[in-house]
Amino acid sequence: MANERPAADAAEKSSGKPAGRRNQHRSGRSGPRSGQSGNAPARNPRRWAWREYALQLSVVILGIVVTFAGSGLIERWRQARQVRTTMLLVYEELKTNLKLRNVCCEKLRFDQNGMLMFDRYERNVDLIPEDSLDRYVTLLGTMYGVGVQSDAFEVLKSSGVIQFVGDMDLLMQVLGCYRQLGDFEARVDSYTQSKVNAMNHFSTGSIHTDFHLESRELWRMLLRDPMCNSFIGMSAYYVGYPDYLRSDIAGVGKTIAAINAKYGFE
Repeated sequence: MANERPAADAAEKSSGKPAGRRNQHRSGRSGPRSGQSGNAPARNPRRWAWREYALQLSVVILGIVVTFAGSGLIERWRQARQVRTTMLLVYEELKTNLKLRNVCCEKLRFDQNGMLMFDRYERNVDLIPEDSLDRYVTLLGTMYGVGVQSDAFEVLKSSGVIQFVGDMDLLMQVLGCYRQLGDFEARVDSYTQSKVNAMNHFSTGSIHTDFHLESRELWRMLLRDPMCNSFIGMSAYYVGYPDYLRSDIAGVGKTIAAINAKYGFE
C-alpha cells in the first residue's frame, strides 16, 4: 500500500497538470456554461396569441376584399353584357325602321310626282297624256303607313339598362332618333287620313262611284270634287317638296352608324 501512493503521485506529476484542476475541468464539462440557464427561454403566451389573431384577421379581411372586388367585376361585366345585348336589339330595330322609312318615302314620292304632274297641267285632264293618267290612277285610292317598330327601345327604357349605357351623347342621339321616327309616322298617318277623308267625300258626294271607268273620265270626276282637288294641290308639297318628311328622319342613318362605331356590331 505504501508503494501505491508514491506511484500515483508520480503519475500526476508526469502529466503536468495538478490533480485538483483536472478534476474541476471534468466537472465543468457536464454543467452549463457561465451566464446560461439550464432550460430554453419560454414563449410569452399573450404575445404569441395576439400575433396569431392579427394574422388570422388579416387573412379574413383580405378574403373579404377579394370577394367584394370579384363580385364588383362580375356585376360590371354582367351590366356591360346586358347593355350590349339590348343595344344590339336597338341597332337591328333601327335598321328595320330605316328600311320601312325608305319604302314609305318611295311610295310618297310616287304620290308627289303624280300630284306635281297635275299641277304642271293646271289639273286640266284633257291635256295630260293617257299613259300618265293610267300610271297614277291609283294615287288617291292607295293608303300608306309606316309601322315604326319600337319594342327594343321600350326594353331599353323599361328594363333599367338605360342607366348603364354610360355614353350619354349616344343615348340622347338614340332617344332623339326614335322621337323623329314617331313624328315621321304621325305625319304619314296624317297625310293618309287626309287622303281617306278626300276619298270618302268623293264617294258620298258623287252619283257615280264606279272606279272601273276609263282613267281620263275617272280623273275628271275626281278633280271636280273639292276635297280631292284640294288634296291634290296641297299634298304635293306636304309629302316631300323639298323632302319635307325626309328631313324629319335624317338622323336615323347617323344613329345606326354611331351605335355600330361604339359597339362594333358590323
